[in-house]
Amino acid sequence: MSKYNQKPFTQEEKRKAIEQYSEKIQYSARYSNDEWEYRHVIIPKPLLRFTPPGVCPEDVWRGLGIRQSPGWEMYMRHDPEPHVLLFRRPKNYDLIHPPFSAVGAARLVNVGKN
Repeated sequence: MSKYNQKPFTQEEKRKAIEQYSEKIQYSARYSNDEWEYRHVIIPKPLLRFTPPGVCPEDVWRGLGIRQSPGWEMYMRHDPEPHVLLFRRPKNYDLIHPPFSAVGAARLVNVGKN
């Protein structure tokens, strides 16, 4: 057994749990320092059994139903409360990497202006 008492589960059990609990995921407001923008995400405790201990790669946390804009990385789990996942991304990420829709819109506006 792992640190978080994971029991074996089927993919169907995971799918049903995510369907049932994904709308109950809570997202904090963003906060920052000079270098990073942060937020924490609280997943319902029943989803904890589908997460490996420690830091999860993006495909794992997105697979739990966590929805965030690009650039976020999980960097820590709040050990006393393992259902609290901590995320960060470089400050001003959206200015450095504009959302695709903004880039696409700018290209459409400039088509045929040559």
